[in-house]
Amino acid sequence: MDKIKAVVYGAGTIGQDIARFMLDKGVVITDAIDIENVGEDLGSVLDIERDLNVEIREDADAVLDETGADIAVVAVATKMENVGPHIEKCLEAGLNVITSSEEASYPWSTAPGITAKLDRVARENGVTVTGSGMQDLFWANLVTALTGASQEIDSVEGRLSVNVDELGEMVADFYAVGRDEDEIREMIEAGEDFPLGDEVDFLFMDLENQISALGLTTKSFNKVVEPITLDKDIESKALGEKIPAGDLIGLDITFEVETQEGIMFEGTQTAKVYQEGDEDYNEWVIKGEPDIHMRNENPPTLLGTSTQIVNRIPDVINAKSGYVTIDQLPMLKCKVRSLEHYLE
Repeated sequence: MDKIKAVVYGAGTIGQDIARFMLDKGVVITDAIDIENVGEDLGSVLDIERDLNVEIREDADAVLDETGADIAVVAVATKMENVGPHIEKCLEAGLNVITSSEEASYPWSTAPGITAKLDRVARENGVTVTGSGMQDLFWANLVTALTGASQEIDSVEGRLSVNVDELGEMVADFYAVGRDEDEIREMIEAGEDFPLGDEVDFLFMDLENQISALGLTTKSFNKVVEPITLDKDIESKALGEKIPAGDLIGLDITFEVETQEGIMFEGTQTAKVYQEGDEDYNEWVIKGEPDIHMRNENPPTLLGTSTQIVNRIPDVINAKSGYVTIDQLPMLKCKVRSLEHYLE
């Protein structure tokens, strides 16, 4: 049985974790693409104490023209408008694609034009493209699986919290950390989109995945952004400075989605600088008959992104051609054997 061959497209923090986990699961990494560490052996960058004879190269077109891989793991950007061209190159080269882009898990609502184009290119080349990561299980499929215990559903309500200090300065900037409250409220009232920059409303995609998985249809949605402040100073590791009392330590972003069938979906993502005692959590309540409550304390947000992507690789290769969202894939499970054993 032939091993699965993969291209690492983006060898930053997430890409490196994915690469290590792929090697553990028997995947042969044939190529690596990045604009950092160009010319270095991927094994050295991964710090695995052995060379892989895979040179990190910057010229994606040249790599993709030469590769004999089965799948590309793309970890270069968050928004579809930024990651889309990279995905398209891989599809045109005849590679299946799985990406860590949060928006890619369900981009039909937020980036329909880009998604339709990628769907067409994938079908023309007989390959599949999917977005996966932490959202796959914890924020989408685990929630819809719990509805299997429901006789009736009135609403699905979720809340999750992440510590921007653990995610770095760029993410802190996305969530307006350290900004003046009045300035940010004026931006909200003016219709400014939040998060800022290259971040996306990933929880909205998760609600859309849930709605699609349940065979429902989105009717309308509303978004509410609320600045988070403290009445005392707090140190921010991400910014490397003290945030004065009254300035933002983050944002609460809430999505309210009404379906044609009358079931309401609501989710709030909190991204902020943590005080002592704060911790990540993932909590969902399904109201109906019966009510169902789930809460995960300290879910493995960063590591779980990489492990879920690796466990999805055989599912993507096995899937029908085109753009396949995670609600259309099989239940996500740990692949305990070498990944080629799960190919159909």
